[in-house]
Amino acid sequence: MRVRHVPGSAAQLIVAVAFLAVALAACGGSSAPKVKAQQRGMTDDIGGVPEDKEFKEIAVALPPYPEDSGLLKFQLRRNSPNRFYVDRSSISIGTDRVVRFSAVIKSASGAVNTSYEGMRCKTSEYKVYAYGAQNGEWRQAHDSQWRWIERSSADFHFTLYKDYFCDLEAIAGRNEKDLIANLKGNPLNNATDKGRGTCRLGDPAC
Repeated sequence: MRVRHVPGSAAQLIVAVAFLAVALAACGGSSAPKVKAQQRGMTDDIGGVPEDKEFKEIAVALPPYPEDSGLLKFQLRRNSPNRFYVDRSSISIGTDRVVRFSAVIKSASGAVNTSYEGMRCKTSEYKVYAYGAQNGEWRQAHDSQWRWIERSSADFHFTLYKDYFCDLEAIAGRNEKDLIANLKGNPLNNATDKGRGTCRLGDPAC
């Protein structure tokens, strides 16, 4: 049998190709786990924009006790014998994005319930900081915690959330003046729920 002579340069090329083929085969059969690089847009960094920092409530100081001259009446989402008010001078928007206000409810029998509260539009929650006492002073609430706003037309918190203070998860205004303007206006013009009740002439709730 005649052996064909292969030039040195060609032999080196053949050896290199064979070595490369063996290396590729070894990589293909490797069982080592593949590590996926972390990408933006995942849970820790939604859409490339960092998520909001954890909510931290600011220190709250109770406002002056409400006076009748500063009360703004608002319409509940259903007819009620009670009358509902917010003290305009108590309305504030904190740096923690909480809307705080004094609420006053007057019953047909003359009873008055007063409370100082906060509302978080982003989470649909409210919190009572203090209740009004008979001597016209504040009494700290014993169980002050954030509570879910029930989707009920009989709950004045839902009325304030839906029609006056919030726009979905955002505050329905740039500042306190905007919220006061909302209370002074007609919520039916901007109501998203067309099934809410109306205030009839002659009704003591009007």
